[in-house]
Formats: sequence, C-alpha cells, structure tokens
Amino acid sequence: MSSVISFLIAAKHQKKVQFGLWLVCFLLLLGGSSWFMLRELNASMDAEVSRALETYTKVRSAVVETLDIMDAQLTAEPCSAQYAAQQRRVAYLPDGMNELFFFENGKIICTANNGLLPKPIDLGEPDILPADGFTVTLWINRNLDALGLTGLRGSFAVRGNHGMVVPTTPFPAGISQWLEFEVVLRASDGRWWHTSGVQGLYAQGLAQANAPFGLRNGALTTIQCDAAGLHCLAARATLGQLLVVGGALLGLSLVVCAILAAWLSSKIYEQLARRWSFEQRFLRRFESRGIACVYQPLLNLEKDLVAGCEVLARWHDVDGTLIYPDRFIPIVEQHGLTRQFTRLIVERAHAELLPLVPMGRRMQVNFNIFPQDLDAAALLDIFAPFLGSASRFDLTIEIVETSALEFDKAQGEIERLRDAGVHVYIDDFGAGYSSMHTLAGLSVDGVKLDRSFAMAPDGSVMARMLEHAVDLMQETGRRVVVEGVETASRLAALKACGKVHFAQGYYISRPLDRDAFARFIAERGPHPGARPRLVA
Repeated sequence: MSSVISFLIAAKHQKKVQFGLWLVCFLLLLGGSSWFMLRELNASMDAEVSRALETYTKVRSAVVETLDIMDAQLTAEPCSAQYAAQQRRVAYLPDGMNELFFFENGKIICTANNGLLPKPIDLGEPDILPADGFTVTLWINRNLDALGLTGLRGSFAVRGNHGMVVPTTPFPAGISQWLEFEVVLRASDGRWWHTSGVQGLYAQGLAQANAPFGLRNGALTTIQCDAAGLHCLAARATLGQLLVVGGALLGLSLVVCAILAAWLSSKIYEQLARRWSFEQRFLRRFESRGIACVYQPLLNLEKDLVAGCEVLARWHDVDGTLIYPDRFIPIVEQHGLTRQFTRLIVERAHAELLPLVPMGRRMQVNFNIFPQDLDAAALLDIFAPFLGSASRFDLTIEIVETSALEFDKAQGEIERLRDAGVHVYIDDFGAGYSSMHTLAGLSVDGVKLDRSFAMAPDGSVMARMLEHAVDLMQETGRRVVVEGVETASRLAALKACGKVHFAQGYYISRPLDRDAFARFIAERGPHPGARPRLVA
C-alpha cells in the first residue's frame, strides 16, 4: 500500500497518474456507453423479433379458427360429395388454409381437393401433442407428395376428425437486414423443429441465455416465443453487422468518451491533488504518529563531553519518507499551529529522553521556538515537563529573530523565562534579522552563531568573521554555541580559542533518533572518565 501511495504523491509520476485517471475514466465511460448501446440494441432486436413473431401467432390463430369453422360447418357424412362441398367452402376462406381433410384412426381419409383417397395416408406418430391449452396435434415438416403436392413440404394440424395442411410460413418482409433469424416449432417437452431461417441460431440462443444481453463470442442473440410457446424465433446480430449498423455511432461515442474522460479525470485529479498535496497530508497526520523527534548532540568544549542535545523536528509522510522542517514549518505557521506543534514536540521529546537520564544526572536540552510564540506564560505551560525541582533537564530555548519579534515585548518575556530557570539563546546570529542591536537590547543567556560561519572554507572572509564574532560574544558575556562544525580542524580551532562553550555539527554527530542517541550518550555522555569519540 505504501508503494502505491508513494507513486501517487511523487512529483515525477504525476503525468502517469493523470494518464491513468484518464484511462480509467475513459474505460468506465466507454463501458457505460457500451452498456447503454447494447441495451438499446437488445431492445431493438426484441422489438424486431416481436414484430416478426406476430406473423406466426396469426398462423396459429388461423389454424385454430379454421378448425373451429370445420367443426361447425362440416356436418355432412364424412367424405361424401356434400361433405367435400362443405370442405371446399371452408377452404375458400382467406386464411391460407386450403388443403383440408378428414382424419380417422391416425390416417387421412379424404381431402377437399382430392376427395376420397384411394389409400388412406398414415401420418404415424405425431410430433407435438395438445398441451397447455393448445388442443391441436401437429406433424411437423412432412412431405406432401401423397396429397398431390409434389416437392412441397408442410405440417399437418389435427383436432378430432378434422385437419389441414399448414404451409411453411415465409419469413415476414420488412425485417431489418442486420439481423439473422431462425423460426422453430417447440414441443412442451423442450424438443424443437427448425422451420425456416438460419439453422442453429435457436440452439445458440439457448446456450447464451445467461450471458449479459445475450452477448457471447462477438454476437448478440435473443429468443422469443408466442403465448402458446409453440412458435419460437431466435435472432442474432454479429459484431460485423453491428459495426455496419452502428459504426458511426460507435466512433462518435469514442470521441465523446475521450473528451468527457479528459474533463472528468482533470476534476478528479484536482481533488486528489488537493487531498494528497503535501500540505493536506501533513495536516491530516499533524497529531498522529507522523511527527518525530531527532536529537543532535551538543559538545561541551570546556569539558570535552556531550552535555545534551538540540531537539529537532521531523515528519513521516504517509509513505514513510522522512521530511525535514523546511517543508512543513511554513505550513505550521500558515495555519496557526505553532504552539500546538511545539507542545507535541516537547511531549514527544520528554517521553523519549527521560529514561536516558539517570537520577542525579542532568542533560541540557535545547528547543527552537517560533518568534510569535514568545509568551512566557504559554511557554512555561508547554515546557512544564522539563521544568521544576524534580526535572533532570537544563532547558534552553532558542529564538530566531524575525519581523514577528516585537523587541520591547520580547525583553519582558525573556526575563520571565529566565526567572523560571529557562535559558534563552538567540539562534542563527549573524543571519536574517539578528544584529548587534538585538544582542545588546535583549538579556539572553547566549548566542548560537549561524552555521554559515563554521562551514565556511578556511581562510575565507566568513571563516575570519567567525573569529571576530566569537570575540564579540566573549566581550558581551554571553555563552557561545557554534553549529555547523563539520571538520576536525574547525573543532580543534574552536577548542583552542577557549571562547566557545558548545559546538554541534555533523563532525560531532548527525541528528539521531532516540535509540541511536541513547547509544551515543551511553558511550560519550557526561559520566566519569568519558571521552567524546567523534565521528564524521
């Protein structure tokens, strides 16, 4: 999961994220439009099949109506001349049923057109027996040569002693050319007989009955049967046929989906960018475990021992990346969370450092505070865990002078802090707003020189200014802390001058997490016989 989050929030992957969002939106829109088009095509197919099925429903109705008329009007002696005349009168009706016959004991005895047959025609076992309210017995797709209709085929429909030849019904005209059809007659036991159209469509439709929209193997298939379940009609539209009919619509749909996907993905990306921006990620995890403390050892140059540490803030991003203060401190200030942030750091640091200081020993702990938070009452409440007679810590707060620092008010607050046992230092002296005027006007305990002095190359202007700055601090009676010590020669020079009280920097130690700092002070901390073993 963290790797996915890392990918989403990494600046170098944003083009890929945007394309991925567009692709997802495009596929979803395309899927939705395809679903809609398939539904409409299916509805259109169902309408076409229903219209075609009406023809076969009429044939079934005509069969039943003709049999009803035969039952009512064929009253003469079967197969007599008068009976034949009555048959011809019924056959003259405009229903398409012209070959009527008398049926007895499974055989055709006489017909309207041939009269009494020299030899009765045995129809054999019927294909469809009366069922489900349909009272007609059917023999499907039989040869009609015996009735003098050479080369023709039709079905026999019988009810009681009366029957007729039902000719093969031609497929209705006007049905869409993009559909293929098959018409079958179906028995109540599920058997069926092909009567017209493309053979095999009905079987394919049954096989695809559970497919969405009847779609399988690149074709749409649908089946409908009449009310009696006798005539069934299967229809199929292949992918090629669908493209011929709806190719232009599909092309337009692709263009529209691409445009809508671009718009929709941009809106989603804006929301994601807002939610997963660094600022929002930081604010959501502000009070969670995201905030961490690291500790940079302070070396007491007079005793040549590690006297304590400066507490520095870090933040763990949602993907576990460790973030430095220059990215999140402006957010803390912008949202007015400075005091809340300082309290979180103080509580975390106290909980982690307290077990490291044995009873009877003390550790100097330096914290940075925001200039706008220079309020003695508020700070004494925040730093209460590090104060009091039972505390094992010597607390120092470091103030960076900025335009937010009100000079006159600051003096009073500093005095109240010092009265409470808090040491106050000016941080980053020699950079920004820090000046001799500030140093002279504020009763601070010490000064931390900006790292640019100690990191300057030997012999440079800044390196020479370091010596003058140290001399100046010596004259004012303030303690001096030099940060940014990264070489052995620089540390040796600071020790040799005898005017610098504390030093810190990567040559002494990088900022360490709690466990690494515990090991560091266990080896190099202020206990009898300890000597600092400095590492780059």
